[in-house]
Formats: sequence, C-alpha cells, structure tokens
Amino acid sequence: FFFFQAEDGIRDVERSRGLGDVYKRQVTMTEHSKLEANSSSEAPAEFKVETIEGQQYSCEKRCDLGDGKREIFSIRFDPHDKHIAAGCGDGTIRIYHLGSQKETYLLQNPGEPMPITSVRWRPHEAKGVSKNVLLSVNAAGQVQHWLSTSCKLLHTIVESTMLCCADFTIDGSMFGVGGDDKIVRLYDEVSKKQKAKLEGTINSPGHTNRIFSIKFSKNDPNIVASAGWDKNVIIWDISAQEPKAKCIGPYICGDSIDLIGNLLITGSWRTENQLEMWDMRESKPTPISIKWDNEPGASPVKLYACQACQNNGKFLLAGGSGTNEARMYNLFQDTNVTPTLLATMKNMSRACYTVDFSNQGDSCAISGGDGLIRIIDIKKQEQMLIYSF
Repeated sequence: FFFFQAEDGIRDVERSRGLGDVYKRQVTMTEHSKLEANSSSEAPAEFKVETIEGQQYSCEKRCDLGDGKREIFSIRFDPHDKHIAAGCGDGTIRIYHLGSQKETYLLQNPGEPMPITSVRWRPHEAKGVSKNVLLSVNAAGQVQHWLSTSCKLLHTIVESTMLCCADFTIDGSMFGVGGDDKIVRLYDEVSKKQKAKLEGTINSPGHTNRIFSIKFSKNDPNIVASAGWDKNVIIWDISAQEPKAKCIGPYICGDSIDLIGNLLITGSWRTENQLEMWDMRESKPTPISIKWDNEPGASPVKLYACQACQNNGKFLLAGGSGTNEARMYNLFQDTNVTPTLLATMKNMSRACYTVDFSNQGDSCAISGGDGLIRIIDIKKQEQMLIYSF
C-alpha cells in the first residue's frame, strides 16, 4: 500500500476532490518500476532559514536527519530531547539520536507495511515501568505501542478504519485516535481498553468527515479538540461525551490544530486565512487571522501542520504545500497576544507535512515529502543596552 503525493494533496485518482485528500491504494510494483521510481527521485533543494532582523529570537539550522528516500508524515521529540521519531510513508518508524545525528532505532511492523500517519511519545508521568514508549497509528487502522530502545512491538489495537492522528493526555493516562470513520476514540493507557467514542448526539452532532488532528488540553484533562475535512473544530467534553463548543471554518488536512491556554490555533489547507487563533473563552469564538504574506509570484501556502511550543507558549510553527515552507512566530509580546514573524524556513523540495518543538523549547523540527528532518535551533538575541546621559 502506498500514499500517492500530488501538489494539491495526497489523493486517490478515482475519489479525489483535489484538496488534501488522503486515500490508501493497493499497487503491485515490479522490480523494474521500483528501480525507475528510485532513479527519478528529486534531489533536495537548497534549504534556507531566514530570520527576521530586529527580533528577540533568531533561528539557525543545526542539521538534516534522514536520507530523503521516503516521505515523512509525523515527527516527535522524545521527552528528554535526545531522540526524534519519524513516522514514514513506507510503514517504518525511524528514530534518530540528536547528538550523533544518526539513525539509532528502526521500528518495523511485522505485517504488511502501511504509512505511519502519527507518532507520539508516552509522557514519562504515565503509570508503568517501561519508559521510552512510542505510540503510532497507521493507514491500516492499527494503534501500536513500541518500546523504542529494543525496537519491540508491545501492543496492537486494530480498528476497522484508516487512522490519521493520535495524542496523549499530559499525564499519559489516556490517549486518543481519529481517522476515516469520523469518530474520536479514547483509550485507557494502562489497560489499552476503549473508554469512549466521541460521535456527538442528535442535538449536538459530531464530525461528518475524516478527522486529521486531535489535541488534548494541557490545562483541562476533560477537554480534547478534533478537526478535519468537515470544516469544524470540535471541543469535546470527555465526561459528557458530547461537543462543548465548535469553531466553524478551518479546513484541516493534517496535524494542524493546537491548544495553548485559552487559545485554539488552526492551520487550514487553503490559500487565504490559513493560520488563525480562536479565544475559547468567548461563547461564540471568532477567528483572528495571523498574517502570512507570500513573496511576489509565489504560490500561496496551504497548511498541513501547525503547533505551539508547550514549554513556554511563546512560539508557533506552521508549514505546508504551495511554497513548501514553514514559518515561526512569536505569539506574545509581553503579556499581549501579538503574533510576530520570527523566521521563514524555505526551499523545501516537497511539502511540509509535520512540525514539532523540543520539550525545552530551544529547538524545533520540520519534515515532509522530501524525507528529511530539519533541526532548527532557537536562540535568544543579546539585547543592546542604550544609555542616555
């Protein structure tokens, strides 16, 4: 099984609407066609990080990880920021050591390989003896736990739907998944048993199309957000198992929603108002658009990924297709929410599908269709003191 990549998204020829569609297809490839595909792969473009002058922080590329031979759909720093995991289109999970910059672990599904659509490290606060546990979901509907240091598959749950996203609660006691059948499933981490299916009610319906992103609130363990193709971000009350609030409009085609305090951040796969903030204290939240200007003659960006830095809440990172770039913003100036562009990460040869911040908040990573993970360091600029006499 393979995902097919097109400039307007990953799509199936028969069913595509041309807007970020993701479908699985079974293809029989001869050895000749495999060689032909490998020989025609593009060389990576010259990648650049451009920091905006006069800002409090600067960004600088540290290194590239990976060999560029397979698409990467999901990346995550481990809790100690020593490793980064990459969920790949060939069904493997590759884990790189950030010190040596080498691939140290390779996790391979014992069955037929299917694209890994999301990876998450289990928080160290979670109950259980084993640390370094990684959660993954794939296009075959498998929910799998891995012990990364031994490359051992610990547990598998199989759902009868393609899965696109996953997330843990902050304490690691529960995890959730979502995908093709429009349902958010929540599981107890210790027993691995399903705790809830969030589908909505007659009076307050749930999703009507594929789910691409879910995020648990870091402040309220009873809240989880989900979003996808139906242009609805739903804020769920877990105990009541029904929607608490909805934000209408964002067209979510990847892991591109996040919760930071009272703010919901959304990244849409469209050419206008791609990046938005929503104040969830309002009874009917209205979006505040974060400006994303394009260079003259450049294709407008369409976002597949966005994430806020959970360490300090200051930074926001988003990336997508079109211009094949990512951008970092400083969300706060003093105590005010005033997003300011810090840096542009440009000239990726393929779309950016996934982004992540380190847990310390001093670095970030971006990856996507070109199969490389770019590690970016975030540095605070020295302030110039001006004295008047």
